[in-house]
Amino acid sequence: MRLTLLALLIATPALAKPGDGVTEDDVAPKSEILPSVAAGELLPWSVAARHVREGILISTFGGYDAATQTPILSGRLELTLARRLTLRGTAANTGMSETIKPGFGLLYDVILEEDAGLDLAVGGDYELEGWNNNSALISRVAAATTAGQLRLMANAGFGLATNRAERYGDLRLSGLHPVARNVWAGIDSRARVDLERSGEEPLGELDWDMQAGPVATVALGRFALSATGGMSAWKLRSREDARVGAMGAVGVGAAF
Repeated sequence: MRLTLLALLIATPALAKPGDGVTEDDVAPKSEILPSVAAGELLPWSVAARHVREGILISTFGGYDAATQTPILSGRLELTLARRLTLRGTAANTGMSETIKPGFGLLYDVILEEDAGLDLAVGGDYELEGWNNNSALISRVAAATTAGQLRLMANAGFGLATNRAERYGDLRLSGLHPVARNVWAGIDSRARVDLERSGEEPLGELDWDMQAGPVATVALGRFALSATGGMSAWKLRSREDARVGAMGAVGVGAAF
C-alpha cells in the first residue's frame, strides 16, 4: 500500500496537463535567455542596467544604414563572473566606416530594483576607435525601472579621446514590453554629439548622429532572434546640412 501511494505521488506531476490545476508555464520548458531579453540586455543600442545571470551572453547585429550608406555591424560578449560584475568585449564599425574595431570594458550593478526601486549600473569601455575617430575612454551610467510589465531604460555616457582633447556625449533611451509568450517588443534609441568645439577638428568628424526605431526579440531556449528598423540621421562638423535615412538590422543572441 505504501509503495502504491509513493508511485502515485511521483507520477502525478508527470501526468499533469494545462487545465488540471497546472498552468502552461508550469509544464512548458523555460527559456534560458528570456530573463536577459526582459532585462534589456540584447537591445541593439542601449546598455543594460542589470545583468540577471552568471555566465556568458552574446549579442550580434548586422544590417544597413541608408543615411550613412554603410553596414551596421556590431557584436558584444558579456561575461558575468560574479554577482553584479560584468566584463564586456565589443566590436563595431563607427561613424561611416566599414571597418570593425574592438573595445573592452566592465559594468557593475550598483543598485537592484528590489532593493531601491531602480536598477543602476556604472562602468566604462575602452574603444580602439571611438565615435570621434580616435581611441577613446567611455564612462557609462545605465538606469532602469519596471512599471507593470514595461521595462524603461536610460543610458548616459561621456567619451574622451586618449590622444587629443576630443570628447562627446552619448544618450540612449529604450522601452520594452512582453507581447506574446517569449516575445518582447519596444523601442530603442541612441544619440551622440560632439562636445569639443575649439581647435582643429579631425577629418570627417561627426557633429552628431542618432538612431531610433522599434525592436522585437523572440527567445528560443538559450538563443534569441531580434530585428530592428527605423530612422538614422547624422551631420558632419564641416557641413551645414544633415542626412536622414532608413536603417534596419537583425540580430542573434546566445546565453551560456
